[in-house]
Amino acid sequence: MLIAAALIELELLESETIKDRRRVANSIKDRVRQRFNVSVAEVADQDERHSVCIGCVMVGIDPRHLREGMEKVIHYVESLGLGEVVSDDVTVVRLDEVEELEDDDGGANA
Repeated sequence: MLIAAALIELELLESETIKDRRRVANSIKDRVRQRFNVSVAEVADQDERHSVCIGCVMVGIDPRHLREGMEKVIHYVESLGLGEVVSDDVTVVRLDEVEELEDDDGGANA
């Protein structure tokens, strides 16, 4: 099983408040979920009002298809015009290459 992940960082110059920022972030996440078969979440900078970092993940068996899918997500986010995409990164890895993390209690994260 392969895992594709995209990290998309947007700059929100017109965001005046954290509430504005959350509205834009939620709009992007909802639209991406509706259009693509991916999992989406905010993954960093949740208290920064002028930027948002969105992570997207999909699984499959064809690395080219997965990479193309993630690139379509990035282009779609850019086309929304809700913020300027200042960086993006796509990674495709095999499940057995992923390092398992320990949680605070010493157990493995699920």
